[in-house]
Amino acid sequence: MSKTPESETIFAKMSWLFRGKRFKDSSFSWVVCVCSAVCNAVNLGFALSFGVLFPELMEYFDETRERTALVGSAALGMLWFASPLAGYLCDRFGCRITTFLGGLLCMTGLASTSFVKSLTLMYLTHSLVLGLGACFIYNSCYLVIGQYFKEKLSIATGVVALGASLGVLYTGPLLQVLLDSFQWRGALRMMIAFYGVVCYLSLAFNPNVEDITSVETINSHADGDGKKGISLYCSVWTFPTFTVVVVSLMFGSFGMYIPYINLVTFSEDLGISAQKASLLFIFIGLASSVARLISGRLCHYKKVNPVFIYQSSMLLAGLSAFVLPFAAKYWHLVAFSVTYGLSDGIFITTQCFILLSCVDSKRTTASFCINNVLYALTATAGGPIAGMIADKTGNYVYSFYMTGAVLIVAFLIPMMLIVINRRKSTVHPQNVEEVENEKSVHGDSNAGLAL
Repeated sequence: MSKTPESETIFAKMSWLFRGKRFKDSSFSWVVCVCSAVCNAVNLGFALSFGVLFPELMEYFDETRERTALVGSAALGMLWFASPLAGYLCDRFGCRITTFLGGLLCMTGLASTSFVKSLTLMYLTHSLVLGLGACFIYNSCYLVIGQYFKEKLSIATGVVALGASLGVLYTGPLLQVLLDSFQWRGALRMMIAFYGVVCYLSLAFNPNVEDITSVETINSHADGDGKKGISLYCSVWTFPTFTVVVVSLMFGSFGMYIPYINLVTFSEDLGISAQKASLLFIFIGLASSVARLISGRLCHYKKVNPVFIYQSSMLLAGLSAFVLPFAAKYWHLVAFSVTYGLSDGIFITTQCFILLSCVDSKRTTASFCINNVLYALTATAGGPIAGMIADKTGNYVYSFYMTGAVLIVAFLIPMMLIVINRRKSTVHPQNVEEVENEKSVHGDSNAGLAL
C-alpha cells in the first residue's frame, strides 16, 4: 500500500525531529534550552524539596533526624555520584535516550517508594533508583546545552539553571498540598506524572548538531596526544581553575543543601507550622531565579570573572547560615530564604558554567562528571551530619554554625589561584581554545586558567 502525500509529510516531519540536522546557537537551540530547563525544574525541584517530606517521614517511621535526612541526602548524592555512567551514556547513546531512561527510572523509584514499609527500603527505592534516574536527567540537561550552544553558552546555562529554582518555587508548596490531601504515599504517586513530562520533552534532544565531531567531543575518548579513556579524564586535573574550583565545590556542596533538608523541621522547632514553612521555598525559588538569570548574563561578559561571582555566592551563603540560629520569627526565616536563594542561584549557575568552559571541548564531559562524583560525596554527608548534631544537642544552632564555617572555607579556597597565576582568569570557551592553540604552538606546559 503506497503512502499518501499527507502521510509522507507527517513522516518527514517526524524524521526531521529525530534525525534532522541542527545548528549551534540556532532558534531550535533555544527550544532545546527551554525543554532542558523544564526537565531540570521537575528533576531538581523535587530533589531539593525533600525538606517538605522530611518531618512527615520522620513522624511516620518514628526515626531520628539523622536517618531520615540520609534518605534525601543520599538521593542528592546519587544525583551527582553516578555522573560518569551518565556521561558515558550521553556520549554513547546521546542525551535524548539518557534523559528518557532517567525519567523512567524516576517514575519507577517514586512508584516503588510509595509502597515501602520501612525507612530502610527507601534507601533503595528513593535514594538509589530515583537518585540514579535524577542523575541521568541532570547531566543530560547540561551536556546537551554544551552541544547546542557556543557563543551564548553562559546565557543558556543560566536559563537551564533557572529551571531548578522555578522547580523549587512550585514543588515545595505543591508537595505540602499533596501531603495534606493524599498523605506522603499518594503525593509520591502524583509526582510520577511530572517525570512523564520529562520523558516527553527529552525527544527534543536531537544529537545531530552541526560541528560536533569526534575531535570536539569526548565520544572518541581521545585527544591530540592519543590519550584515551581514563587518561583523558585524568588530564582535566592539569587545568588549575578546574582543580581549585572542584576542591571548593566539595566544601560548598557539603553546606549548601543542609538548609534545604532541615528548614521545615527547624521552622517547626520555632513553633511555625509545616504549611507556613513550606511557603519559604517560594521565596528561595524566586530569589534563586533572579540570581540565576543575572549571574548567567554576567558570565557572558569577558571582563567579568565567573570565579569571583562564584565566590560571592559562598560568602553570602556562609554569612546567612551563621545568622540563621538567631531567627525567632517567621519574617526572619523569609529574609534568610531570600538571601539563601540568591546565593543558591549564583552558586549553581556559575559552577555549571565554569565546569563547561574551564577546560577544552574534548574534556567537557570529563570535567562535569569528575566534579559531580566528588560533589556527591560531600553533598550526601551534609544533611545527615547536620541532623546528627541536632539530635545530640537538641537544636540546630551548632549545625548551622558548622554549615556557615564550611561555606566560608569554600569561599576562601579559590584564592589559591592568585598564587598559582596572577593573570586574570577568563573562563570562557573561546579563551580555553586559544590557550590550547597557544600551547601547541609554543609548547607551554601550564595548562588551564587561573585568577
